[in-house]
Amino acid sequence: MKEIITPKRILIAVVLLISGFILYQYLSVFMPLILAFVTALMLEPLVKLTQRTLHLKHRLVAVTIVFIFFVCFIGILFYLGITKLVNEAMKFIDRLPYYMIEVTFFVENAIEQFNETIATLPQPLVEEIQRQSFLIISKANQISGQALSAVASWVQAIPNLIVVILIYLIALFLFSKELPRYIEGFYSMFKEENAEKVRYMFQRLSRVFTGFFKAQFLVSIIIFIVSYIGLLLISPHNALLMAVIIWIIDFIPIIGSIVILAPWGIFNLITGDTHTGFQLLILAMVLLTIRRTVEPKVMGDQIGLPPLPTLVGIYLGFYFLGVVGLIAGPLLIIAFLSAKEAGLIRLNFKI
Repeated sequence: MKEIITPKRILIAVVLLISGFILYQYLSVFMPLILAFVTALMLEPLVKLTQRTLHLKHRLVAVTIVFIFFVCFIGILFYLGITKLVNEAMKFIDRLPYYMIEVTFFVENAIEQFNETIATLPQPLVEEIQRQSFLIISKANQISGQALSAVASWVQAIPNLIVVILIYLIALFLFSKELPRYIEGFYSMFKEENAEKVRYMFQRLSRVFTGFFKAQFLVSIIIFIVSYIGLLLISPHNALLMAVIIWIIDFIPIIGSIVILAPWGIFNLITGDTHTGFQLLILAMVLLTIRRTVEPKVMGDQIGLPPLPTLVGIYLGFYFLGVVGLIAGPLLIIAFLSAKEAGLIRLNFKI
C-alpha cells in the first residue's frame, strides 16, 4: 500500500482533479484550443504522409501544405452547404404565405369549435378554461420572445464567432507545427518503464478517438440519406432543407430527429392530412431506431468496444457530463481498459 499511495502521487492526483474541475467549469473558454489540439492530432498522420511522400526535410512545409488543404476543404464544404441551404430556405420562405394561410384557417376553425363547445358548459368551468387559455397564450408569447432574443443573440455573436474561428485556426497551425515536441515533452515527465505504458495507452486512445468520429460520421450519413429519401417521398418541396435540419438535430441525445418530425407529423394529423402525418411519424420512428441500434454497433466496431459497454459509456457520459460526455464516456472506458492492459492499473485481487 505504501508503494501505491505516495505524497507525489497524491499531489499529482490533486493537481489533475483541480485542473479537470477548472476545465469543466470553463469548457467554453478552452474549447477553441481543445478543438485545435484534437484537430492537430487527427491531421498528424496526413502531415507525416505528406512529409514522406514529398521527401520534405522541414516539418513546417508539410504542416503548411496540410493546413492550407484543410482550410480550403472546410471552406468549400461550408460554401457549398450554405449556398444550397440558402436556396432551399428562400424556396421555403416563398411558400411561407401558403403555410400561414393553412395555419390561420386551422386556428380559426379550432376557435369556432372551441366556442361552440364551451357554450354548453357551466359558467365557472368556462371562466377557468378562459383563464387557463390566457395563461397558455401568455406563456406562448413569452417563449416566442425568448426565441427572438436567442436569434438576436446569435446574430450579435457572429463577430465573436469570427474571432473564435481565427483563434482556432491559428492555434491549429501552431499545435501542428510543434506537436512532436509537445508529445515527447509529455512522455519525458514519466520514468522510462511508465513512459512506454503511457505511450501505449495514448496510442490506443488516438485510434479510439479517430474511430469514434468515423462511427459518428457513418451513422450521420445513414441518418441523412434515410431522412432525405423519406422526405423526398413525403414532402419533396423542402426535403433537402429539412433533411439537413434533422441531420443536425439528430445529434441531440435521447430526443434526436423526433423533435422535428413528431410535431410536424402531429400537426398534419390535426389539420386533416393524416396520410402525410402518419408517414412523418413512421419516418421519425425509423430514424430513432437506426440511431439507437446502429450507433452502439458501429461505434463498438470502430473503437474496439462491445456494443453494451459502448452504450453504457455513451449514456453515463451524457448523464454526468452532458453533450461532451458522448465523447468522454466511451473514451474514459477505453482509457481505463488501456491503462489496465498496459499495467498502469492493477486489479489482481480476489474477494
